[in-house]
Amino acid sequence: MSFHVVALPLILAAAPASAASDRAIAFNIPAQNMATSLNEFGRQAGVQMVFPYDAIAGRRSIALKGRFSRAEALRRLIAGRGVAISYEGAAMISLAVAKAPTELSAAEAGAGVAGGGDIIVTAQKRVEDLSKVPQAITVVSGVEAAERKITDFASLVDEVPGLSINYSTGGESYGLLTIRGIGGADDYKPNGSPSVALHVDGVYQSSNAYLGMPLFDLERIEVLRGPQGTLYGRNTTAGVVNAITRGGRDTFDGYADVRYGSYDSLRAEAAIGGPVSDNMRVRLAVMTDQGGGFMNGKGAGDLAGAQLSVGGVVQRQVPAINDPGARKGFGDKDLFAARGTVDIDFGPDTSLTLKAFASRDRGDARQYDRISAAEDSSVLNAGEDKDPYSFYSRAYFQQRIDIKGASAQFSHLLNDATRFDMVAGWQSSQRNIGGNGDGTPYPQYEYLFDEDLSQASLEMRLRNEQQGRFNWLIGGFYMSDKIDYQSQWTSWAARTIYHNVHNQRRRSAALFGQADYELLPKIKLTLGLRYTKDDVDSQGRNIDDNPWGISNYATFFATTPNFQWDKQFKDDDLSGRAAAQWFITDDLNVFASVARGYRSGGFDGTSIMTLAETEPFQSETVWAYEAGVRYYKGPIRLSLDAFANDFDNLQATTRLDNDTNGRTNVGKAKTRGFEAALDVNLLNSGGHKLDFDASGTYLYSKITEFNSNRIADVTATVGDPLPGAPKWTGRVGLVHSYRFGDGWVLKSRANIFHHGKESNRLNAVVGNTSPAYTLLNARIELESPHGWSIYAMGRNITDEVYYPEMNGASRMVGAPATYAMGVRMSF
Repeated sequence: MSFHVVALPLILAAAPASAASDRAIAFNIPAQNMATSLNEFGRQAGVQMVFPYDAIAGRRSIALKGRFSRAEALRRLIAGRGVAISYEGAAMISLAVAKAPTELSAAEAGAGVAGGGDIIVTAQKRVEDLSKVPQAITVVSGVEAAERKITDFASLVDEVPGLSINYSTGGESYGLLTIRGIGGADDYKPNGSPSVALHVDGVYQSSNAYLGMPLFDLERIEVLRGPQGTLYGRNTTAGVVNAITRGGRDTFDGYADVRYGSYDSLRAEAAIGGPVSDNMRVRLAVMTDQGGGFMNGKGAGDLAGAQLSVGGVVQRQVPAINDPGARKGFGDKDLFAARGTVDIDFGPDTSLTLKAFASRDRGDARQYDRISAAEDSSVLNAGEDKDPYSFYSRAYFQQRIDIKGASAQFSHLLNDATRFDMVAGWQSSQRNIGGNGDGTPYPQYEYLFDEDLSQASLEMRLRNEQQGRFNWLIGGFYMSDKIDYQSQWTSWAARTIYHNVHNQRRRSAALFGQADYELLPKIKLTLGLRYTKDDVDSQGRNIDDNPWGISNYATFFATTPNFQWDKQFKDDDLSGRAAAQWFITDDLNVFASVARGYRSGGFDGTSIMTLAETEPFQSETVWAYEAGVRYYKGPIRLSLDAFANDFDNLQATTRLDNDTNGRTNVGKAKTRGFEAALDVNLLNSGGHKLDFDASGTYLYSKITEFNSNRIADVTATVGDPLPGAPKWTGRVGLVHSYRFGDGWVLKSRANIFHHGKESNRLNAVVGNTSPAYTLLNARIELESPHGWSIYAMGRNITDEVYYPEMNGASRMVGAPATYAMGVRMSF
């Protein structure tokens, strides 16, 4: 509802024009009806207030007590209440109902901007203005995520500086996110504990298996950088990525968006929702992603029909390498997903949000390419040329991934001072994926993974409703998950087919609390602590099938096969964070913090070749130090951050004594760096609006201690950068809009993203280092006054060849230049 069309505004008593907006005033306003609070604010601040009474009267304000400037007091009073400043003068302030995110302009949508210019986040598990949060956060609004083709967690990498992703043997379906260089040495396996904690609507995703979860119909995405051990807990030594999806609204709305592009890609997305009664709102969102495969399979090539030979004797009992023939456009997606939301208000102070989600993926499991035969000295090459978009394989693997889940968020105001929040979630994932890790038809490391995951979690919190001089939050968290999985490996090197049968159970419980206190009117101190207790059980067995009667397993892996294990890991930890923040002015503040993060120990998984790999690895800890500057005023938003992290008991997958790869604690590491982000409005006149944004991260990382009985590995590794730690990443963008007459708008955006070179492994050699790359992306859209728009977009317009993953002679290539055209209808 616009302020200008409200029939019955309420105008309060005029105040002296000399009331200075920057003078500290003593306020004492209880939590009550918003209209009553605004009435009282006008009286105490000495200003005239104008606002839409009928739209605001049904909302509830927080309590406000203490000495604040007029601007700061009003910001606290209306933050997160759906109210925005329409006009602010020396003697009068006009308020309006804030526009819903679907109504935001492209410039406003840059980072979840509310109507008055604030960027609203829930990074500290309460509604806050981003500029006031004493930590490094990047926010991408739902509108911007759609325009920048952010369709899952992995696609954030080429849009947000400081993020990177490593892939491992499992290819594209087994990624490892890193933030500030932390996470690249993680375990890609489903039972691992990723350093970057993923959350969807406040529900923790306990496994990397959820990294490919489709994201659509989003409110915003928050990327929290650095350890988040207080409010988010275990396995957040790198940071947190929190996706918030849209819920029901007070008015009926919806949209449909369809685009078709290069390589027969088709993405369609739609949502509809609104009130079904005075106290209930619903929303249904659906999406599908099809096609887009840009790789060309050439069959088995020169290796077609080859058979295993031992000592010059062909083993006729071993099946020859199959030739599946050529296949063009491999890598197609075949994805469907849906989400339903029900929002219920049991009263003005009690609400419940229920969400249910499901996705079905039957797309191609994209495989590795291999360097050309002329550059490859091994016998594994099937005749590769220099074309990075073609590959050889004896089979084309398809993945079967089903994810489903439900969550409930409950909020109740116990009294005027205390609110109770609860988030409960349950979800499961079933995955069947196959492929090879060396980009060749030669079955040296060909795998088939069959995984079944399920998890349940519950978090309950109490916090003060009256955001003022002293704010507090306490809570408890419990999570359990179970993973049952099998891995089958075909290896001519070991002359056998072997597999593992595993199951793992984890239980994690925590108590936590955080408080901030305004020691002086301009200085705020924050302190948080979290106690965590983890309990992990791992059972399984290793089986050498020896189907051809010539197994070389025992010699190849220097161990005895066909063993079992049943082991347990337990640990507890106290982590936390302390920060100090100085508000030099209402628009400029600086902060410094120190934090301790904790990543739970546990067990390796998927490919247990030896008993040594069944031993638990210990928990990893990090001390993190950070300082930052925030300047948000009018058309300028500037943030600067410097950070330093010191890791102990670093967890990593590396070579063990018997030459197998296992998960263990490898030593110590450190990272240092700085980040900067600038958003500025360059032009706003004559119907033209031009916004510029730039952000970048400089990162220095170093392994300072490496534990291994292999002297050569120690010498080769100490001093190396961490995997997934590019020195430079950065993004520069321009967003332009031009308003024609009669409501027509032409919008365009262009951005350049640079990702520096990075190693993909510990003990990295030249073949494990991905070169730097730079991508140019653009979009143009014509928006009509009737709710529809047409657009065209391009990604990697310069058609740069780049490799997100290098694994010796094999490599995973990024997408070439792709283009799409689409139409969107909103109502």
